[in-house]
Amino acid sequence: MSDSLFMPLTQRASGRRELTGWEAVWMPLGEGEAERLTIGRGVGWKPIEVPRQLAAAEGRQAVWYRTEFPRPDHPGRVVLRIGGAFLATNVWLNGRLLGSHYGYFAPFGFDLTPYLKAENLLVICCESPIETQPEKKRHIMGLFNDGDLKPYPASAYASLPEPYRPEVPLGLWQPVQLEYVGPISVDWLRLKPSFEAGDGRLEVEARLRNLDGRQMDGEVELVVPIPGRESLKLRREVRLGGGMEQTVAMRLALPGAKRWEPWRFGERHVYRAEVIARAADGAESSRIDDGFAFRELSWDIGPRRWSFSVNGRPVFLRGACYAPSYRLDELSAELFASDIATAKAANLDAFRVVANVLPSEFYRQADEAGMLVFQDLPLTGTYVYHGRNDEARFFESAARQQQAELVTMLHNHPSIALWIAHDEPPWLATNFDLGDVHSVRQNHSIDQELKSTFEHLDPSRPAVAASGDIDLHLMVGWSGGSWRDIGLVEPLMVTAFGAQSLPDVDSPAWDTIGKRWPVADDDPAWRHAGFQPVNWAERGVGLPSAHPSLEKYIETSQQYQARLLRFAAEHLRTRKFESCWGAFAYHLVDFFPGIGFGMLDAARRPKLALDALATAFKPTRLIVEPLGFEAARPFGFVQDPRTPFAARLVIVNDDPEVMGRGTVRWSVSREKAAGSRGLDRVRDAVQKKSYSGAVDVEVPTAFEPAVSATTLSLPLAAEGEYRIEATLTISGHEVDRTELAFVITSAQAPVRTRPEIPRYLAERLADLDSLRPEAHGMSFALENRTRPAVLAGVTGLRLDGVLVTGHQLQIETNAGLAPLPRRLDMPLGRRQLIHVATGEQLGTGAHSLEADVTVPGVASGRLVIENGPKSHGES
Repeated sequence: MSDSLFMPLTQRASGRRELTGWEAVWMPLGEGEAERLTIGRGVGWKPIEVPRQLAAAEGRQAVWYRTEFPRPDHPGRVVLRIGGAFLATNVWLNGRLLGSHYGYFAPFGFDLTPYLKAENLLVICCESPIETQPEKKRHIMGLFNDGDLKPYPASAYASLPEPYRPEVPLGLWQPVQLEYVGPISVDWLRLKPSFEAGDGRLEVEARLRNLDGRQMDGEVELVVPIPGRESLKLRREVRLGGGMEQTVAMRLALPGAKRWEPWRFGERHVYRAEVIARAADGAESSRIDDGFAFRELSWDIGPRRWSFSVNGRPVFLRGACYAPSYRLDELSAELFASDIATAKAANLDAFRVVANVLPSEFYRQADEAGMLVFQDLPLTGTYVYHGRNDEARFFESAARQQQAELVTMLHNHPSIALWIAHDEPPWLATNFDLGDVHSVRQNHSIDQELKSTFEHLDPSRPAVAASGDIDLHLMVGWSGGSWRDIGLVEPLMVTAFGAQSLPDVDSPAWDTIGKRWPVADDDPAWRHAGFQPVNWAERGVGLPSAHPSLEKYIETSQQYQARLLRFAAEHLRTRKFESCWGAFAYHLVDFFPGIGFGMLDAARRPKLALDALATAFKPTRLIVEPLGFEAARPFGFVQDPRTPFAARLVIVNDDPEVMGRGTVRWSVSREKAAGSRGLDRVRDAVQKKSYSGAVDVEVPTAFEPAVSATTLSLPLAAEGEYRIEATLTISGHEVDRTELAFVITSAQAPVRTRPEIPRYLAERLADLDSLRPEAHGMSFALENRTRPAVLAGVTGLRLDGVLVTGHQLQIETNAGLAPLPRRLDMPLGRRQLIHVATGEQLGTGAHSLEADVTVPGVASGRLVIENGPKSHGES
């Protein structure tokens, strides 16, 4: 898979030099080799900046780089280090192939010393294949080549017109450097801190490599600086055969070592360990260092159970999913610092790095900031469905290799708290709507293997085979169901909840999307930017055509996102430790300048959801949990006047400094009457519209479940708009204040008409000109060109606007007609004929059939099929 040196840590022995003066040309690998680009020949070379992330598209999936440099004035070894490259990389020096590497996030390199000349030509070719069928992909790029967070999301189903084209990252996105070392190099460090009898112990494994062909004697020195004290040192002699590698183990005591704590519990004591390799003459050959910390995790994670503790104390994680940018080359230390500060200000203490791996600087800052991190492998969705054996072997080998690299790169970081093998694989129980790709449990075996390997490589942390398996992606109110359903869920751990919203009107994101109004409901620029019209229409605030202005649409969308996030976060906190152990909002920041799930847009401008989540995640929070309400659309709490308004007042506490007796004071009052007339007005005048009360309660400690202060049941018969307000005071100090608006009404909520499925999507689910007469009715053809899916419903048929009744739905099979099953698999590319048996043949002339169609995870709404020109495949 890769025949390069794995170089996770930067060498600091004799210096390094970043290579500049790059030129590039676009050309496929094989064609470039034929054109002798490997020795710098060919035409079309142009200057290019490195590092810089490029974009591969159909017909442009490989780029060649070249640069020249003189032989370094260094008596030892010269090693090339490539910090990161998308995706498959081949490297030549002076026309000689040095080797290759696969994978975008791991630093790698080659020993150049035997092949150096007075003047040297370095040539690099990077390839990133475009895979147009996500379920059949075999290349590992995580969010970068599948899913709905990237530009041209998977849910657009390759339907966008020119100039929009599917793209994936390509090229040298990290610096390319020459490192100067001696004959013995240190590849990596594995640091294992622990406590024994109250004192710190550090076990160190260091991988040494002899870059010389001769046997080498030398020594390795371990140095651990201790603040305010003399550094701890340990030396060991080594002997390495020519070209061989050896893992050296050392053990050091650190009396008085201090623990690393999550930021809300204490200080973050981070130490550093340095390893220096010296040759037999005492000359320094290699020097690397890495951070580590003393902290202990304990857990019990499995089917129907989850518990998690840090340094012996149970923790409910308040988190957000994190994928900071599609452009990895634009990530910086300043941006990470800003994002982490924003997260902490919003009362977050954890990130889930979803299906991507970030530069090492992020993890270093997470350590320093006391943030916990759930780390995914860059695997998402389905791989090699119906693939050849060699394609499956390639994918699985690549996954194993990148897992080993990931664990080695991040093992020493105390912030890493959980390994996740695969984001949203098809075999999850919740992915039953994928049809056959779910039924065959695609990718299940490799995911279980990866979980076991995580546990073998790093037994100090828990691992799960998939996100969405034991934990829950609670995307109700957006991907399915009503937001009200959030209150019916009792999960163990929620690693995704949220909804999309539009960026602020003055956000730079609109420079990319285009700030024009009105805009079509399925505008290609919006869909390229991530807009999901089906979700907005079915569960969000509706489509653009339902709103008077862009400004109003932005405001309404951000309000919905904010209210949903607050409701979900507060509900999950009321279940703290019984049974829920954490809640991760989906996402902290938009992945690119578009229309996404972030509480910040890509320019880091906050949306309303950020403050809403910060409020819901306050360390000590008084929560109003309404009971037995109806859901308004798009969002709101509605109570029938014939039923008492019921709510629980719940206290949850994550602040270790807060405890003891407290007092909850509450009041309910009507803010606006419903506008009754006549006798109703008289009745309204005498009905009670306000209540208040107080209750003393023992506030839970930070390590205890939430407690119910009181349950209210109030007969509010007077219709109108109400607000409940409540405060929590401890020792005379107001700790929190909360409120909840609701409506008392007997009016029935209007039925929301199911929207017509957008044309681009309808064309990928059915032949829209396939309506045909049959002996006893009519027929039409489904033809799925989206993703493997399931037809879960065909209802509400109307022929030429008239409701069709007394009919039967049948499916054409090889054995003849059969009743349409409740769930019909819709494989990709298969034409499926649906018969509507009415007892009467369809008359002549133009006709239009409307049907309410449900294809979970793909589309839900009205499908319009006509008897236009004969559809393909018919004579």
